[in-house]
Amino acid sequence: MAYNLNQQAWEALNRARQILVIFPKENEGDGATAALALAEILKKMNKQADVVCADFIAPHKWLFLPSIKNIKSQLSPLQKFVIKVDLKKNKLASLSYDVKDNNLYIYISPKEGVINRSDVHTASSDFKFDLVVTVDAPDLASLGRIYENNTELFSKTPIINIDHNPANEHFGKINLVDISASSAAEVLFEFLNQIAPEQITAEVATLLLAGMIIKTKNFRAANVSSRTLSNAGKLVDLGAKREEIVQHLYRQRSLAALKLWGEALVNLKNDSKTGLIWLSLKRDDFRRANATESDLPEIIDELLANSPEAKTIVLLYETAEGSVAGLVATEKHLDAKTLVQPFAPIGNRLRVKINIVGKDLAAAEQAVIETIKNRLPACR
Repeated sequence: MAYNLNQQAWEALNRARQILVIFPKENEGDGATAALALAEILKKMNKQADVVCADFIAPHKWLFLPSIKNIKSQLSPLQKFVIKVDLKKNKLASLSYDVKDNNLYIYISPKEGVINRSDVHTASSDFKFDLVVTVDAPDLASLGRIYENNTELFSKTPIINIDHNPANEHFGKINLVDISASSAAEVLFEFLNQIAPEQITAEVATLLLAGMIIKTKNFRAANVSSRTLSNAGKLVDLGAKREEIVQHLYRQRSLAALKLWGEALVNLKNDSKTGLIWLSLKRDDFRRANATESDLPEIIDELLANSPEAKTIVLLYETAEGSVAGLVATEKHLDAKTLVQPFAPIGNRLRVKINIVGKDLAAAEQAVIETIKNRLPACR
């Protein structure tokens, strides 16, 4: 009897020994929490699992999640280069090495005679991971430099792809993609609840509920359905700490974040015909608020949750390095990546980050807003 998709994924997880669980840097928290929930389950199954996200830095408000510190920002070495020397005829007397001008020199001295080229063989070991699980990644490119620097790993290793994004490219060997779900965390919960409900501990339930709450803006977003609310209730019944999640995510805003929010509102502009809202922040705004770029997603979240007329939100800002970057968020019937495609967006169709090269903040604002206005009719 043929396995269904969930059974195939569970069998792949059971067979694997060392698993890479990876999510994009440009995520809203859904990818991080779902990845950590899966890693907790894999640990209980006596699997070796690394949770990785390129250049990951946890926002302060996520630090209440005890396993958040387990996320690595880069991969450990994936393979070993093996040098094999036949010593049947000539036993080893000494071995040493040296590094000169970025070259490695290995010196092998036999007890007698010589070692010939025919006695030396080289090879590469197998990859460290025998399974990759991507979470909340619409495509492999969204994994950033982890993918760019290790394309062979992703081409030769089986992938389980867990996502809810309508733009997902189904790049996995097994694709657990449900575009009707609110979040990758909800997709993972329904998979686990069907195939291995006994694995959902209170800690796993808390991580999954945190992902759903973050992605739905505490169940205020348009992608909330009765199914999502039902799943959230099941997670609470399983021990998820809803009050603790909400307390840390929504009731403990820093003074710096509130000040930056005030600076942002001063610069807010809108186009009522298109539902486009945009604002710009200078480095002086960050300095006055004593805030950092990590406070910016919260501004986007507040505008999305409290501005029902907003269809597209653009937040442009001067970076610490002196360039101009931006965050763009849209409603689910629009495509943020298409709207700002000329600016090489990184992220998914609902939220992207862009970098504008060679322009100051005013010129960047003009270029980005004009581009979006011209592209909005085609994206509807």
